[in-house]
Amino acid sequence: WLWLGINTLTGTLPSELGKLSNLTSLDLGENQLSGTLPTEMGNLTQLVEFYLYSNQLSGTIPIEWSGLTGLQYLLLDDN
Repeated sequence: WLWLGINTLTGTLPSELGKLSNLTSLDLGENQLSGTLPTEMGNLTQLVEFYLYSNQLSGTIPIEWSGLTGLQYLLLDDN
């Protein structure tokens, strides 16, 4: 698990997060992250929960994320 929500994080989502292949939960909600969603996040095939709500993200969900078949919760609201 990696829980970094409500930490006033800024900048873009680093593509290196896609290397955390055993990650099951990632919370980056309620920060000030901006930019687009990295395609490399599609490598997180163990991911079950992914929270990115209340940031300043833009763009579309990358097609590479279609391999996240175990994903049960994806929150992208308020971006």
